[in-house]
Amino acid sequence: MVALFQSDLNYSKVCTQFMTVINMFTRISIIGFLLISATVNATTDVSVTVDRNPVMVNESFVLEVVANDSLDGNDLDLTPLRQSGLVVGRTATSSSTQIINGSISKTTSWNVVLLARKEGNYTIPSLTIDGVSSQPITVSVVQSNAAAGQNNQTIFLKNIIEQTDLYLQQTVKLVTRLYFAPNVDLQSGTLSDPILDQAFIKQHGKDKDSSEIIMGVRYRVIERIYTVTPQSSGTFTISSPAFNGEISTGRRRSTFSNFGGTKPVTSIGSDIEINVSSIPKQYSGTWLPSDLVMLNEEWQPNQDSYEVGEPITRTFTLTALNVNEEQLPEVIGNYPDSFKTYPDQSESHSEVRQNAIVSQRVSTEAIVATKAGEFVLPEVSVNWFNTKTKREEVATIPAKTINIVPSTNAQAAPMTNLQTPIIESTAIGEQTCDLPSDSTHSDNDSSNLPTGSYNTLLMWAGWALWIFTSLIWLLSSLLRRKQNKQSQSPNSKVTYDKSVLKQACLNNQANMVRAELLKWAKVEFTQPVLTLSALMPLVNPELQQQISILQNSQYSKHNTEWSGKAFWNAFKMFNSTTIKQSDSNLPPLNG
Repeated sequence: MVALFQSDLNYSKVCTQFMTVINMFTRISIIGFLLISATVNATTDVSVTVDRNPVMVNESFVLEVVANDSLDGNDLDLTPLRQSGLVVGRTATSSSTQIINGSISKTTSWNVVLLARKEGNYTIPSLTIDGVSSQPITVSVVQSNAAAGQNNQTIFLKNIIEQTDLYLQQTVKLVTRLYFAPNVDLQSGTLSDPILDQAFIKQHGKDKDSSEIIMGVRYRVIERIYTVTPQSSGTFTISSPAFNGEISTGRRRSTFSNFGGTKPVTSIGSDIEINVSSIPKQYSGTWLPSDLVMLNEEWQPNQDSYEVGEPITRTFTLTALNVNEEQLPEVIGNYPDSFKTYPDQSESHSEVRQNAIVSQRVSTEAIVATKAGEFVLPEVSVNWFNTKTKREEVATIPAKTINIVPSTNAQAAPMTNLQTPIIESTAIGEQTCDLPSDSTHSDNDSSNLPTGSYNTLLMWAGWALWIFTSLIWLLSSLLRRKQNKQSQSPNSKVTYDKSVLKQACLNNQANMVRAELLKWAKVEFTQPVLTLSALMPLVNPELQQQISILQNSQYSKHNTEWSGKAFWNAFKMFNSTTIKQSDSNLPPLNG
């Protein structure tokens, strides 16, 4: 029994070892089979097909390239395709693996959107993938009736330009409309901008969504407006914007089975050729080509006369049609030497109104007269070239006569009101002096004595009235000033901390210095000070210069170096030595 048991145990060990060998052989066989299959499934065929042939001009079609292997998407070189004369659009890549009855098949597909700009026969060249090349195919592109052709397309694009004969830097409007047929279900898409070398191209406003009926079919229309401003003279071609997107397919085609029910589309409109003329030799001044230019002004306050030291705001508005806002020059006034000017930053903008591009530049400056009198401000003019009449014209603001009167400050006002009693008392005094002289020559004329006593009494009454009125004015003036300071300092909504301004100056923080300086002005001065230009007439020349440097460093086109330390020194000097004098000068500026 023992011998029999040992023989059975040996037999079991032999069987176990035999099964282990079989398992190892099976694994090796499978690995070998897979390696052999991989070798067999190496790329052996590359095929190319198009989804339609023939196609129409500017109608997109899809080229499908299929290789019987699992490849990387970058393995397809499209360089030969780009040299065929066709426009190459988006490319989508997909891959699949199938195992049927132990047979493994792998494929990689590329779907390339193509478009032809002109009619004719185009050859899609041989494309090489992993050392295997495809056969070239020919695609026919036909020119169809514009309306009929567009009606047969699900997506098409049209470009409309106002004029093609332009002058250098003349702005023209280009309208691009993208049409979608009713059965188009757009999934995604992008519309590129037109292209023109040596030109400024800018989109205006947002896209406009509307509809249009073409041959009985209502199309959805997306409209986009561009402005094109050529910077060189000659003949140029504006390349049309291009639309690239994906749409849902109404029915699933085998060629697009890898896209999950969507297909890529591309649409391009017709290119536009323009002729750009150079600046006429006889033109003078800054070059400004436009259909219409207007120059207006506004005065604030608008009145017949102004006082010495009273700040006046003068605003120029320059309006032009079909001009880029950046081309509008800055308008400044011409003034006699007895005027100080403080220009503010100009603002410009443009928009489309009634199919025209309207651009405006608003320039504002504060002026302060330093001497009384009648002055003639010279005319302000801007030269421009009328692109309609082909002639040079001038937009002009006529010369203006301005009357400056002496400042009626707080101390001069009561003196003016009391001049009459002073003059009367002087006349009475003269008469009183004459009467005693007459009485010495005529001792018998005793009737003049009562009159002299009466006139003397009137003289003293006039002086008493003047002194009483002066005291009343002085007390009321002190009371008003105290109320103004109380309303602007502790109880005012505007708070000011000089240490914040100092720290901003030492850190060269121009924006914070500007904000803190306006807070300080609102606290220290009685009249409202909303801008630095309005503040400058109220401070001494040293601080005026620093404020001007601060403004130029922020808004001037030329780089201006600004020192916060120098600004703080000027402010500290003014604040410590001249603030009282500035306060005494405030009543004339306040009227």
